[in-house]
Amino acid sequence: MSEHSEVLVKLVLTAAALGVIIWRWRGQADREKSGAALGLCALLAAGASCNFFQFHGGRFTHFGENFHYQLGAKYFPELGYDGLYEASVAAQAESAPNLPLPRVIRDLRTNTMEPVRAVDEHREAVLRRFTPDRWRSFVADHDTFLAPEFSRTLNEIRLDHGYNPTPTWTFVGRLFNSWLPLNDTTVPLLALLDWVILAVMFVMVFRTYGSAVGATALILFGAGYPWRYAWVGGAFLRYDWLAAVVVGVCMLKRRRFAAAGAFLAYAASLRLFPGLFLVGVAAVAARDLLRRSGFSWALRFTAGFVVSAAACVLAGALAGRGFAAWPEFAHNIEKHHGTWSTNTAGLELVFLTTPQTMVSRIPAAWPLPQRWATWQEEMNRAQKERRPFYLAVAFLLVAGTAVAAAARTPDEGAAIGVAAVFAGLVLSCYYWVVLIVLALRRGNGGAVGVLGVNAAALVTALFTDDTQVIFGVFSWGLLALFAALIAPDVAWTVRLGFPAPPLDNGSGATPGGRGQRGAQRSGKSEKRGKRSSGVASAAPNVDALLSGTAFHG
Repeated sequence: MSEHSEVLVKLVLTAAALGVIIWRWRGQADREKSGAALGLCALLAAGASCNFFQFHGGRFTHFGENFHYQLGAKYFPELGYDGLYEASVAAQAESAPNLPLPRVIRDLRTNTMEPVRAVDEHREAVLRRFTPDRWRSFVADHDTFLAPEFSRTLNEIRLDHGYNPTPTWTFVGRLFNSWLPLNDTTVPLLALLDWVILAVMFVMVFRTYGSAVGATALILFGAGYPWRYAWVGGAFLRYDWLAAVVVGVCMLKRRRFAAAGAFLAYAASLRLFPGLFLVGVAAVAARDLLRRSGFSWALRFTAGFVVSAAACVLAGALAGRGFAAWPEFAHNIEKHHGTWSTNTAGLELVFLTTPQTMVSRIPAAWPLPQRWATWQEEMNRAQKERRPFYLAVAFLLVAGTAVAAAARTPDEGAAIGVAAVFAGLVLSCYYWVVLIVLALRRGNGGAVGVLGVNAAALVTALFTDDTQVIFGVFSWGLLALFAALIAPDVAWTVRLGFPAPPLDNGSGATPGGRGQRGAQRSGKSEKRGKRSSGVASAAPNVDALLSGTAFHG
């Protein structure tokens, strides 16, 4: 399936899903028929997530992703964060001398493009890190990526940004691949791990939130343009962080607070940015602390988070380079500061994506490294010039996120924390698959909004293949979405203070209602509400207004 066909199919699927969800949302639908329609959309979305099993033009695995993550993890003790491309060039020269070497390579110490011969000294230093046996093993594994159909791709890959996972992810990756040879059998088998992880994640969503919400989350996953299969599909452990975030939110819903903290800490140890989901959780905890009511859940969550985070730091130190791996990782991340890509989205890009900063305006006749360097300079100049405006809006969005989360239950507070991720970071497009957590909020506003933003990106992709334009539109759409989601909660909080949320945050009610303990105390709660200036008694009405007639199966 061509990219154009994929975009058309996903646009039709997105429109159909929007129609079905809005049909159900308005409360005028036959529940059985609309449920069947929603299930059909989810089934089609599952197929669309992998191009209806055409994958990468018939190839299941992702060449570039497996090159980086398989070799990078297995040989992390020798390669660290700066040696992958140098070792790759040396292995190619040794085992396939007839293949032409790249003219230019990215120096992973500085992130700059350099002639391949200009880094010979560093290459020799990398090779000295290997024992003879380990080098022979690396050359044999590297041969998997030297197939004739990949030779040109490999030269382009060595202009990428290297191996960047955390030491914790590296430890986990090495548990699976450090003892296996990398070949045409083991690489696809290891790529299947993501399918298992995603299956477990969706089972948890269905069991926690019900079939309607589970189907909606599956639709968001499968129909999304920014996270389509072309980016990281068929890779090695590229969805473990997503599963940890989603399962963590499900654990909050199930009132397994220590487990929720452990899962979110694990997610943050894998990709860092999931740590911003704590903005929402912390806001709910602060509300309960101030009200001196039901705060024990936050203590259990914190205990789970701290213990899990400590274990993850220790695991990273066992990945092959000791505790030094962590400062090396920090330096590697800092090295990327000021390096831009066209396939990213985030609040800051709302201020930076303008006609003056479009890479397409730079003369195409310039050599590729020079062209990209010029664009990087223009983006950095624009960032410095417009940073005060970005910081002001980011502050307002994060503050609004915290206020909105404080009007909700812990799981919903965590879910809206994705707005803080948008405000604080610019992420590669495929990480925005995390938007599926908005399907876990009460009401369908989040899911409808994500589908609407996705439709805008898909329509844009029909008219241009300029990813900077597509994800610029996507970034603007996300800003509008988060503003629309946060504003009602903020408005009600300003008017009413922090009313008690209608769903339980640890005091005993069950998902979707008050539960047995809540029902037993309903009379007392209503009386207390009438005596408290109408604040507590207004909370269910607030929720009804925010949720509409939404399903939450």
